[in-house]
This record gives sequence, C-alpha cells and structure tokens, in this order.
Amino acid sequence: MSIQLALDGHSFSATGLTADLPEEGPVAVDVLTPRTLLVPGELFDPRQAAGMLAAAGMHAAAGDSVVWSDPQEGIVAVMAAGREAVDAVHEKLGGRARFTTPLLRAAAIGGASVWMLRTSGLLYIKVFDGGLQFAEVVPASAEADVLYAAERLDARFPSAKFSLRLAGSGAKALRKLIGKRYREVVCE
Repeated sequence: MSIQLALDGHSFSATGLTADLPEEGPVAVDVLTPRTLLVPGELFDPRQAAGMLAAAGMHAAAGDSVVWSDPQEGIVAVMAAGREAVDAVHEKLGGRARFTTPLLRAAAIGGASVWMLRTSGLLYIKVFDGGLQFAEVVPASAEADVLYAAERLDARFPSAKFSLRLAGSGAKALRKLIGKRYREVVCE
C-alpha cells in the first residue's frame, strides 16, 4: 500500500489516508515536495536532518516537520513536509509509515542518462553518468516551468549526450515537450 502526500504551501491532501490500509507491515508514504534532499547514508544523522535541509537552502517552514526515508542504495531522502500532514500519517499509521520520495524510485541507469517524473506540479530529475551526478525536485505546474528546468539542466548536462527516461502517467507529454533534445527517449 502506498500513500501520497501532495504538499502545496500550508495545505495538503493525504490521498489514501481514508482508504482501508493493511493492519500490519510498513506503508510507503510519498512526500511530494520540492524541499527534498538526497544525502549519502553514511553522512546522515537524524538529529541533523533539519540542518542539512537548511544548508541546502531548503529551510523547513514554521508549520513543517522534517522527515526522512529509510536508506535505499546508500541514500537517504530528507524532506520538509507539512506538520499537519505528517501528524495525520503518524496518527493513522504510527511507526509503520515509511516516508519516501519519487527521487528514490529511479535506480542507477547504465550510461549517460536523465530520469524525469512530473507529478503534482513537481518535476523530479536525476542525472546518471558513471553514477548519480545530480538530483533535484523543481516546481513545474506549467509547461513553461518544465522548459525552464530543461534549459537549466541542458546548460550543465548537454542533453544531446544523454538518453532520457520518463516515468509516470505524464511521460508521453514530457516526451513531446522536451524529448527532441535527447539522443534517445524511453517512456517507462
């Protein structure tokens, strides 16, 4: 079972919290927020999670809680999420909640490649070239936002040298919008 918390300023929707959830076992909770930071597992200290976000310029707001994922492939995701949403999850699931982010979904892909997912007005981006080179979440509610993010990414990682892997239900729309920049495009 998976739950998504789509965070938008101070409001939230916790899709799935009213659904029948399994009585036992962990429940994955996707935290959809641009305030997401990937940290090497060996450097992660839960007591320093808020400071790590702040050092990256993603300060948790007054009404936020800082949550983190379990380590995956040696990486921990640290996220600032609305306290109200986090409290609702803890009330419903207790210690069974496992916070995660779409940034952790894309495993290392062979060769020079860019992975993207657009969901809930956010664009998740990971760049691989001999390992993870870049990971970011950017607001992208409009096509202009996606094009701007693609231009910024292209300046650092020239798209003609990379293949593009697109995930999620919006993959075909992303392909149409930015796919021509890349040497190869795959919709997962």
